Order: sequence, then C-alpha cells, then structure tokens
Amino acid sequence: MNTVQLECYMAVAENLNFARAAEQLHITQPAVTHQINSLEAELDVKLFRRTTRTVELTAPGWVFWGYAKDILAKTAQAKNRLAGHFEDQIQPFVIGCHSPFELTLLPEVLQQLAKDYPQVHPEIKMVPFQALRNLLQEETLDVMLGFGDEKEKKKTGTYVELTRAPVVCVAARCHALAEKSAVTLEELHQGRLVLCDPHKSSPVITEMQGRLISTRPPSRILFSENIECALTFVKACLGFTILPDMPLMRSDELCYIPVKNAAPASFGLYYKTLQNNPVLRSFIRIIKDYSQQLK
Repeated sequence: MNTVQLECYMAVAENLNFARAAEQLHITQPAVTHQINSLEAELDVKLFRRTTRTVELTAPGWVFWGYAKDILAKTAQAKNRLAGHFEDQIQPFVIGCHSPFELTLLPEVLQQLAKDYPQVHPEIKMVPFQALRNLLQEETLDVMLGFGDEKEKKKTGTYVELTRAPVVCVAARCHALAEKSAVTLEELHQGRLVLCDPHKSSPVITEMQGRLISTRPPSRILFSENIECALTFVKACLGFTILPDMPLMRSDELCYIPVKNAAPASFGLYYKTLQNNPVLRSFIRIIKDYSQQLK
C-alpha cells in the first residue's frame, strides 16, 4: 500500500467518478483504475461498487475512508515537520462525528478549549459510526459524539451522557400535524414519513421509525441520507419526520410536536481512556457545561 493508491482512493471516494478523480490528480483514468484495483487486491475487499453509470462506496469502502484520510494526513504532517515547517510544538486532538448535526455543538466548546490549551490543533473526522468506533478502539480518535445505545456503550468505550432529548414529530407549518400540541404514535401512522438513515440516528428514533414503516406502503415513505436532507423534505411539506429535540437543531420554519409516551433519546460522547490526556478531560468538562446551558 502506498500514498499514490490512497490518493487515488480518496479522489474517487470524494468524486464518485473515475474520470473526475483522474482530472483532479492530473493523471490518466486507466492509471486511477489500476491503482484502485491494486489497492483492492492488496486489501482483499471491494472498496467501490461500479456500474456503467454509477460509482458507490461499499461498506468496507466507507470504513477504509477514515484510515486512508488519517494515513495521508499523518504523512503530510511528517513531511512538514521534517521540513522544519513547524516552529512551535502542537498537540493534535481528534474528534469523531458521524452527522453534521454534531458539528453545531463544537464551535463554543473548541473556542473555550483553545483558551485553555493554545497549542491544541483540533481535527474533526466525519465518517460513519462503525468506522468511528473502530478508530476509537485503536485510539486514533480522542473522543466521538453520538447517541447512546446500551449495546454500543459496552463495546465502544466509556459513554458520558450530555443530554436526554425528547422525541418530537417535525413538520412544516403547512402540514396537517402542525396544529397539534402533541401526537401519539398511532396518529403518525397516517401521512408520508420522511425516513432518516438509521446509522445516523438515535436507537430510540430508529426503533420508532421501524414501527411506523411497517404500516406504510413505499409510496408513503421518503428516504433521506441524513438529517439535513430529511429536514429539507420536511420544509418542502413533503412529509414529517421523527427526531430527538435538540435546541441547536431547531428552525423557525418548522413545528416540533412532542410524541406522547416516547422514551427520550440519550446523546453524549464516547472515549477510550482519560489516562495522560488532560485535553480530553477539559473537553469533556467544557462540553458538559455547554450542554447544560442549552437545556
């Protein structure tokens, strides 16, 4: 495995197109194909699912994203350090997220962390939850954000709950549900459901969505890749969705209707160890304080 293979993989993964990846790298398309084939042969997995019209990352391809990005970043860092470009000592601090929503929590927290530790250089990795869990186990990440899951807590690391968010039905003001002060799960069996990717949602939401899907024909289900896409469909009055009610995610364009008798969703952070990591201790303290202010 070499950096040329990894650069080709990253370019194809970002563009999902071999021709555009070749243009980005200033090499020929056959050369990109050769590097990807060599990499897949070496790893003994298929990283991409290719047809005559589309290119998609496979499940192993998504997992490999975090590793490849980290290797290339560390290679570039090593080159810069050896070239004498780093005059001051820096301390990396790597945060894992798997949904853009989690990024909304970080600006205030990182601003305070930088005051306490000016030498810290934060890095944010945006990859699927499974890949983040692997990176945390290997201690490539310092901390990762995500929804709590009893099964995940036991195998991912130490879980610290930051908040418990009530489950709400999110609908546009033009939607029939917008006038309700609260809804039951039975009432949500009607109308079109905008479905969020279960890998990027709370287990509470995933379980509830599963119950709502079972009573619906495909014509009354609208699939979305992430929360942002789901909310775009909801704002267009194409349906409603089910989400944990997080203050920083609220929009004035939408209505947030409590779902009766729904268990709240736990949101927090996972870490592997606090040993010899005072920056992580401070990060946890700051983000816990900030989360309390949002309640």
